[in-house]
Amino acid sequence: MAVTGPPGPVMDQDEVDRALARLGAEHKAVEDSLLALQDHAGRRLLEGAELSGTTAERWATTERTIALLWTYFDVYTDALRAAREVRARHRWPGPGELAELTERLRGESVAVPGPADPGAVDPGAADPGAADPGAVGAGAVGAGAALEGSAVGASAAAGAGAAESDVAGSGGAGSGVPGNGGAGNGVAGPGAPVEPSPPGERFTLDRLVARINELYARSLDVVVSADAVWSALPARIDLLAAELHRTRSLARSVGVRPGEHPAGDDLEAITRELAALRAQVVSDPLAFWRPAPRSSAPGGGRPDTDRYDRAARALEDVRREIEAVLQVRQDSESRLLRLRDLLSRADRTLAEARTARTEVLAKIAASEVPVVSGPPTALHERLAAAAEYRRHAQWHRLSPLLDALEQEAEEELLRARESLTAVTAPLAVRAELRGRLDAYRARMARYGLADDPVLAERYDAARRLLWSAPCDLRAAEQAVLRYQRAAGEVLTAGGQG
Repeated sequence: MAVTGPPGPVMDQDEVDRALARLGAEHKAVEDSLLALQDHAGRRLLEGAELSGTTAERWATTERTIALLWTYFDVYTDALRAAREVRARHRWPGPGELAELTERLRGESVAVPGPADPGAVDPGAADPGAADPGAVGAGAVGAGAALEGSAVGASAAAGAGAAESDVAGSGGAGSGVPGNGGAGNGVAGPGAPVEPSPPGERFTLDRLVARINELYARSLDVVVSADAVWSALPARIDLLAAELHRTRSLARSVGVRPGEHPAGDDLEAITRELAALRAQVVSDPLAFWRPAPRSSAPGGGRPDTDRYDRAARALEDVRREIEAVLQVRQDSESRLLRLRDLLSRADRTLAEARTARTEVLAKIAASEVPVVSGPPTALHERLAAAAEYRRHAQWHRLSPLLDALEQEAEEELLRARESLTAVTAPLAVRAELRGRLDAYRARMARYGLADDPVLAERYDAARRLLWSAPCDLRAAEQAVLRYQRAAGEVLTAGGQG
């Protein structure tokens, strides 16, 4: 490596040793994080699954990013090893060696090969989750810890195999780190020979670590987000599907089937939705990920459960409807008996109203008496149909019919009572006039005025009208009013008013 001169003041021996120790610790943290990423269950599932949509696109980019991360790591390893070799030449390095070490540790001495694939990740692309160069190594260490604690979604991927596939490198193969053991992913691993690469960007060691942390955070975000969706949604969908199966069995037991009952059609629609939802979740988990606002942490967000929640609510509505049908099976006999009683009472009330109408027409003259309707034949026919449904255990047909019949039977009884009231109204008016006339005569008798000639004449006239058949209610009412006025005049004249 050609030394062009140290950037800034030359480091002394203590500064060199401290820098090498810090960079060594960061190297170990980066290595641990990359190995944890390679072993992450979410990454293995992404490699083995048949992906589509957003996830397929982002995972293709992430695979190239991971390959580039290993390339960067290999370059970082070579640069750190070279600096250590320079430091190891003498126990007390001379000015020339200190200048060279200053250039290696602080200068832009690390050449990173450019991407060999035009579609490879741009290492200089801006990313909101990029690590702060001032906190070198912290991102990789923290991310590695997050990997170790993340949920494993192997059972949720439903056939997305965990077999590992080779990841194509995005740049020239780099040298490895002894002890890596080869991550098993086809990326240039530890101990691999350094291949010549085309010239690329130059970094300081600190900037290279920051760039590694930046790309690592992007890759980890994809892996953790997909794994979170796979860990959360498929299992919940499976539980809901099991509940759906139980509800369908229950629906069939009470005759609720597609094409025969709306609830049966709803169950079929929910079945199709859950099947489609599960297939999409397995093949495109990132389409169901909602990042947290203003969060740059890898995996910050939550799975989108909106479609699942809608299906769950729809199934709950259907389940309640099926339970209502089951309740009909249990209490249908008592409800049919109550319906028969209601219709019987309505029939009796209408019969009483018809009899009363005949009486009114015979006893009351010049009065409009409403016509009384016949018995509710249509309701009786539907009640007989309900009994047939019960005999043949057609509970899904009986349930809505009973609900409608109960309301209509109550309304029919109310109409019958109103008809009876309307028909007997003239008789009630006659009775009220009779009572009023007798009450005024009794009052006159208390004052000793009942035998007054005028009062006696008007009383007899009103009484003849009220107690004759047919009674002219209008004339009778006028006669009662004349008696009232005459009684008032007599009381006033006698000083009794």
